[in-house]
Amino acid sequence: MEMVNFMNDSTLIKTELWFLAFDIISIISTLLSIIFGLLYLFIIIRHKTYSPVQMLLVCNSSVAIILLSCILLNMAIFTLQHDLQQSSEKNNPFCIILGFFGYCTDGLQNYSYLLTAVYQYISVVYPNKIIWRTIKFQFCLILVIWIVCILYSLPLLVTGQIIYNIDNQICQIPLRLSLPMVYVATIIYIIPNSGILAVYIKLTRYVHRMSSRAISNHTIFHARRELKLVQRTFILSNTLIVIGLPYMIFVLMSFFTSPPKYHFRIAYICADISVLVVVIIGYCFTPKIGAILRKKLSRSTPVEPITIRYTART
Repeated sequence: MEMVNFMNDSTLIKTELWFLAFDIISIISTLLSIIFGLLYLFIIIRHKTYSPVQMLLVCNSSVAIILLSCILLNMAIFTLQHDLQQSSEKNNPFCIILGFFGYCTDGLQNYSYLLTAVYQYISVVYPNKIIWRTIKFQFCLILVIWIVCILYSLPLLVTGQIIYNIDNQICQIPLRLSLPMVYVATIIYIIPNSGILAVYIKLTRYVHRMSSRAISNHTIFHARRELKLVQRTFILSNTLIVIGLPYMIFVLMSFFTSPPKYHFRIAYICADISVLVVVIIGYCFTPKIGAILRKKLSRSTPVEPITIRYTART
């Protein structure tokens, strides 16, 4: 009787060797993302590498990517444990909660980039709108984005759209042409990334028009600097899209035919690596951070004392 109950709750599956390799790579990638993300957050706060409002926005993006990395790490650990046990649990609340927070933090990261791009656009096109560029106003916008990213995912959890996928050992919305899938793709990817692209194009055209007019060099310099920051934000968001392209391919494929059996395993290892790449790119884009790291490393390197020998004259 106990054996029957076990078989009803848990099903034995065959584990391929490459499953374990993918799981380990995902764990290493997400763990490095958390470590590098926390170090990055500490450095920019400690050394004040940005202006106060930009610091707030960058910290928001950093916290979002750290939280996303934590969720992805727990997903990878969960998958590895069940791959090693060669078993599955169809009704695992922890797995479903991980899937829920995965959608929340993914949206939070994308919208944090959109908020940064919009702020930089406003600071150039509407420099007299001081209230839009205050810390208080931007903090309120960040709070709204956090609330929205949690609320938009709640219907997926309440209606049971996030289900356990036995083959991939993960809890996600099944990839197929359905209202929940279109809903998630629109809110998480299409809206924020389209917004960042629109801001980048509009600001590029605005700066080019400014350059052709008789405007002070200081104003043009400020506009070009903000354009450069928007360009960096655009690169960060597109890095996630390009490296995570397999996921979008599988989503589009599922609208017409069944995706490969292990599509989530392939998609999520790309997503885990893309998050790590974005964190590393953040280091490259941050002013003075290279000098700060080199200074810290040079201090930690021990210097051998120089011994000077004197020869007595006779």
